[in-house]
Amino acid sequence: MKDVKKSFKDRKFKMGGYQTLVMVIVIVLVVVLNLIVNKMNISVDLSSDKKYTLTEDTKKLAQGIKDKVKLYYMCQEGNQQSVIEKVLEQYNGLGNIEVVDKDPVVYPNFSKQFTDEEIQDNDVIVVNETKDKKRLVSATKMLVQDMDYMSGGYSNALDAEGQITAALQIVTSDTTNKLYYTSGHGEGEIGSSFQEILDKSNIEAEELATASAKSIPEDCRILMINGPVYDFTEEEYSLLSEYLKNGGKAMIYINALPEKEMTNFYKLLADYGVNVAEGFVLDAEGAISEKNPTAFVGNAKEHEITEELTESSPVVVQGTKGLTVQSDVRSTLTVDPLLTTTDSAFSKTNANATTLEKEDKDINGPFAVAAAITDVYAENTQGQGKATKIVLFASSNFNADAYISSNQFGNRSVVLQSATWLTGGETTTLAIPTRSLNMETVMIQEGDIVFFTVALVVVLPLVLLAAGFVIWFRRRKN
Repeated sequence: MKDVKKSFKDRKFKMGGYQTLVMVIVIVLVVVLNLIVNKMNISVDLSSDKKYTLTEDTKKLAQGIKDKVKLYYMCQEGNQQSVIEKVLEQYNGLGNIEVVDKDPVVYPNFSKQFTDEEIQDNDVIVVNETKDKKRLVSATKMLVQDMDYMSGGYSNALDAEGQITAALQIVTSDTTNKLYYTSGHGEGEIGSSFQEILDKSNIEAEELATASAKSIPEDCRILMINGPVYDFTEEEYSLLSEYLKNGGKAMIYINALPEKEMTNFYKLLADYGVNVAEGFVLDAEGAISEKNPTAFVGNAKEHEITEELTESSPVVVQGTKGLTVQSDVRSTLTVDPLLTTTDSAFSKTNANATTLEKEDKDINGPFAVAAAITDVYAENTQGQGKATKIVLFASSNFNADAYISSNQFGNRSVVLQSATWLTGGETTTLAIPTRSLNMETVMIQEGDIVFFTVALVVVLPLVLLAAGFVIWFRRRKN
């Protein structure tokens, strides 16, 4: 018995007891820390593009919302898409926003008070209870396939924040802006990506047949002329001219290969300081491919429309006319080139030419291929906000889906900022990018591999061996 009692007082037993106690304390601390982290919903977004972290634009918008807003997450238990769920969680408690989970199986008639559309798992219904406005955000719009037009491949992408924030902006806005697009002249159709931009900007698009119109509607915030191939009549020219003279706002695209002479259309542009060169532009120096000088990277000029462009997102101009700015414009008129060609560019006047080389009748560049036009005459005579504003693109391909469906090219940014500039900031389009859902890999440089190999395989074991020897030696002496 004495031996047993003595063993409890033994130095080895005491050391073992201390070690066991330390291990128990550490385990308890880890468990408590995990409970605290889970309770506080603390997480760290380690993805390279911060796909689960809301942008500052979204946070700023949400913090400014005074209305009571609820985001209903419609999903049957067990069918949640974690990527959507993680993004949605970030909105909960942001300003006056509350996220509420609703199982459509348990509550089959719940969604009918907000929408007539059929609800799918992971859809989100954004409801402004104060203004009684609502909008459905479908899961198919939040989980998309993003095409890489450089490689021709597709990748899975997440647009949950972009879609939800756009819906928040729409349901909390007091007004809806109207864009009217002209028809009857072979104008291009509005593409799905451009329509998405309009939706996210709270802009409603409506067709306007100028041949039968007596005037441009009073609620027109932007008039769009989308690459006509047939000319406007004298009466239509007068209609458009009157609208612009009185402080109208327009987004105009030119078709590089019209079917007929565009006398009245080009006259309207000349009234605002821009001449359209004959033919179509070739720019071998700025070309994306040596074999196709009709598609090139535009050189961005300093303007608030182009201020968000980066070198990693080039602005692609394909199939374009060349624009030249008149030197003797009236004092109230300002024409600012937004995008230009290189100095070696030229306009080929013969559409049926068999060579891409410059010929005698071709017109020397450089040219502007996009311009921002301001005329303050109406503002000076009628009051603030009445300035005429035009964003002119010399290519009808500028807002094609291939160039504005993602932030891969700078075209999307220019179109977004053009809408904001034309409406004087009343229309704010949040250019929240889609995030890639492709598997991310960590690439370690060869030098780092050598360093970590030596540190873990050689240095660390030697340090531990040396520390063990020192401890052994001290105990042996004692």
